[in-house]
Amino acid sequence: MENNKLKPFFTNVNNVKPLMFGEEYASRMILDHVVTGRDGVIQMNHGTVKAGCALGGGVHDEDEIYYILSGHGKLQLDEEIIDVVPNQVIFIPAGCFHALDNRESEEDMCILTFWKDYRYNEAYEARMKQWGKSFVTIDEDV
Repeated sequence: MENNKLKPFFTNVNNVKPLMFGEEYASRMILDHVVTGRDGVIQMNHGTVKAGCALGGGVHDEDEIYYILSGHGKLQLDEEIIDVVPNQVIFIPAGCFHALDNRESEEDMCILTFWKDYRYNEAYEARMKQWGKSFVTIDEDV
């Protein structure tokens, strides 16, 4: 019987190269099907909204989950605006407009975003286009 057991994966987020979306947002892909070697694994990104900045927002065809790691700001969910604080989990259903606003803060806002599949995250495609792969460490020259 062939052993298809995967090896555990771990990384330090600080060693993952960020993909910059302007000066406002840095996105680090820290877990996906490429890293684990298994299709269907949840994709996880570490995002940083810079202090004094806001993101334009968007709508996705699939659900997304935010976990606020640090910082304080606002999150627009369709017509509602909520305060976000560390240790909050926010479920963003498919079709819901969402936009992060960190303009009133002097501290960067760091979040984890979770996707059911890498194909639902536009940042994955941006990484592939720019780097030719989804996961890049700070030591790699791409």
